[in-house]
Amino acid sequence: MKKIPALLTLLFATAVICFATFSLFKGNLEAAFSSFPFLLIIYMYVKMSAK
Repeated sequence: MKKIPALLTLLFATAVICFATFSLFKGNLEAAFSSFPFLLIIYMYVKMSAK
């Protein structure tokens, strides 16, 4: 993966994880678990681009 897409992917994944963590600490489980599909999409994107 090139440098710019890798950096954008890393920033997006970090933002999703921070949002989920913040939502969990506030007690909003619905918002925290709604970010899980985004993490799966990021995982599949990284796995497909590694080939």
